[in-house]
Amino acid sequence: MESSENFLDQKFDEITEKGILVIDGVRRMPVYGEPYISPHYIISINHSGTLFVEYDGQQMQYEPHDIAVVYPRHVLISHGSSDDYLATLVIVSEKLFAKLHVLNVGTNRFNYENLPHFNLTDQQYSDMLSLVEALRIISRLPTSGRGEMLIDMLDIMIRTIDIFMSEKRGGQNGKMNRISQKLLEAIISHSHQHHDVDFYASLFCLSPKHFSSVIKKETGRSASYWIHKHIIANAKVLLRTQPQSSLQEISDSLGFPELSSFSRFFKRETGCSPSAYRLGTSV
Repeated sequence: MESSENFLDQKFDEITEKGILVIDGVRRMPVYGEPYISPHYIISINHSGTLFVEYDGQQMQYEPHDIAVVYPRHVLISHGSSDDYLATLVIVSEKLFAKLHVLNVGTNRFNYENLPHFNLTDQQYSDMLSLVEALRIISRLPTSGRGEMLIDMLDIMIRTIDIFMSEKRGGQNGKMNRISQKLLEAIISHSHQHHDVDFYASLFCLSPKHFSSVIKKETGRSASYWIHKHIIANAKVLLRTQPQSSLQEISDSLGFPELSSFSRFFKRETGCSPSAYRLGTSV
């Protein structure tokens, strides 16, 4: 893993074919200093060393025994790592993740979307290594039922991570309320056209006030926070990965009536203008 080439892109076909790929001995991230938007669901376990990374514009660092759960389509920029950095990545393909999603996988998804990593205790770290080994064994089995077994094993692993995360952050373990779960799906489907809470409340036949109260109770954040967070994440992806698109075209694709509206929104949410972010003069 010593080259700067994007090894995840190189393994894209293998990930798609197998559904899941466990990559050990990771000493580098896919690319450094450039935005990377993965289509995959990724679980990263940091064994040693430190990784310095930007996640949707937030500066973070991963320390030994940190675990990160990164959902697809987030903007990651790796800024460097210590010489002793070593990690294991569990990469789940889009197709397999879609099947897992039907199981209501990731009861703490809103928490991961906001802050994807936390530190494991020694016992939790040991338990995670055992679960990863179980995935390796299942992925090698020459059986027609391997796919279903992988889904079951991944479901167990993700639910275990949820429990560990809830213990660490003092959250409530349990099944996410379906309104919260479906809100995220609705935001993904409609945020390129609708930015207001009233629209999403109407999807659930609730008043905006009651809807906002429910979302705040279940996720700890307001509905508008999650809507705006998703819009900004998409905007950052477009600004950094589509240099051929004008600011007006990006504004249009995100559903803003005018470029000035998009610019004000982006500046208010991030502290910098879209053009400054695109040029990399501010993050």
